[in-house]
Amino acid sequence: MPGVFLATLVLVSLVYLALDFHRAYRAFQDRYEGQAQGLAAWVNRYFDHTNQIIRGTLPLQQDLCAPESRSSLDRGLAGLPVSQVQIWSPQGLSCTWQPQRTLYYLKSCASELQDAAVEVPITLDDRRRLLVRLDAACLFSALVPQDGNRPAAYLVPWVRENNRIALDAPLPRETGRAAGAWALPFVPENVVVSAPAADWPVAVMLHVPNAQLTQEWMSTMPLQASLIGVLGLALWFGPMALLRRHLSIEGQVKAALRRGDFFLAYLPTVELSSLDWIGAEALLRWRHARHGVLMPTAFIPWIEQSPLIHDTTRWVMIQVAQDMRRITIRRQAFSVALNVPPHQLADRRLLDVADEAFGTAPRALDRVILELTERQEGDFSSPRVQEVMQGLRERGAQFAIDDFGVGFSNLSLLQQVYVDFVKIDRSFLRSDEQEWERGEMNMLEAVVHLVRKLGTVIIVEGVETEAQLARVQRCGVGFAQGFLFSRPIELEELLAKLGRAAARAQSA
Repeated sequence: MPGVFLATLVLVSLVYLALDFHRAYRAFQDRYEGQAQGLAAWVNRYFDHTNQIIRGTLPLQQDLCAPESRSSLDRGLAGLPVSQVQIWSPQGLSCTWQPQRTLYYLKSCASELQDAAVEVPITLDDRRRLLVRLDAACLFSALVPQDGNRPAAYLVPWVRENNRIALDAPLPRETGRAAGAWALPFVPENVVVSAPAADWPVAVMLHVPNAQLTQEWMSTMPLQASLIGVLGLALWFGPMALLRRHLSIEGQVKAALRRGDFFLAYLPTVELSSLDWIGAEALLRWRHARHGVLMPTAFIPWIEQSPLIHDTTRWVMIQVAQDMRRITIRRQAFSVALNVPPHQLADRRLLDVADEAFGTAPRALDRVILELTERQEGDFSSPRVQEVMQGLRERGAQFAIDDFGVGFSNLSLLQQVYVDFVKIDRSFLRSDEQEWERGEMNMLEAVVHLVRKLGTVIIVEGVETEAQLARVQRCGVGFAQGFLFSRPIELEELLAKLGRAAARAQSA
């Protein structure tokens, strides 16, 4: 049981962690999308400012390829990681050069992407424009330090015709995972987000290492472990406690059947005219190794609703058959009743168990009464139930309704199935004493009157006092059970009392 619980908890924890990682991944991506948009807005303003500086420092008619013009352009572009500048006129390319200051800047930023460049056009007037080649990553080296543990930000061309980033955009070199950092294999090497500049044909692209996402998510593991631990404790002491108890009862019942911890106690049925014992009801009892003899309500209702009811009924029938062989030596005409849940009557295996226990001789169940318990509602009109009951009757069995008047045992049941005996529940003996003294009819008399009309033998249960016995006899009932006559006794005591009764009858 602990192993099953642990496996279930591990499975639930993995599902929970997977969902939580998905949430963290989406939040991580949304955060860096916001950062990319912020960098794109900064790039847009920076290029606007650079364009204004260049326009303000160059006369419109000046030859831009002249040394003094290039010096002015170098000063205007000093804040950008420019690797090459081209001057274009209506006739075509005028000149090309590499600014010395920006080359030094490119060298100092130590970009991993110095071989990936982006060309940004700066229009000066209707006739001339600059084509500035920028390093893709050095522009952001001051804003986003480039190392293996942090996002890599760089520029890519932005194609405005279809509003998509160009397919030939420069990609970062594979630098591997950061040393000592966790990286999950089912997540891409980098989380990629992008945002375009509003007025310039470039976009900002961020490559965030998988290791950073993993480290941030793993930092929440203590909290996640605490939540999983609390959930596990709640399950273990809540629903799992009930499940453990359920499984524990099942295991104990199987062990009790295997070890022989169950035994039968017999409650005699008395003929009131002679006070002679003419039969007994076999009651299942459990002599538990730790708790002693258990109360029937502690295990019988559970067994009746569990798959073990078949094995238990088989044990009871076999034990009753063995006991009856000894009982008939003392008293030939002695019947034994045993309880059968209504739902078991729909199981054809009951016929096989009856044959196994009592044999296949004709009328082998002639002295057996099957009592239908009231704890469950049964469909006695179904063809399968009728078939099983008919098979049992052919073997000689008789049927009784147990605890009539309570639960599901009522007059409507008598319309669905024919029974030989009706055992009236003890609750009808608890009527007011004054009703008997005044001679008024009470519930017991009313029930007896209705059942007698059906031609069924009546047995009253729970007779414990002489006054109750007098009530039963006044109603004209011929048979009863109760502690006034005897409590449930084991087989040896039953045989002894039957033997003494037989000896008294012979002496008389």
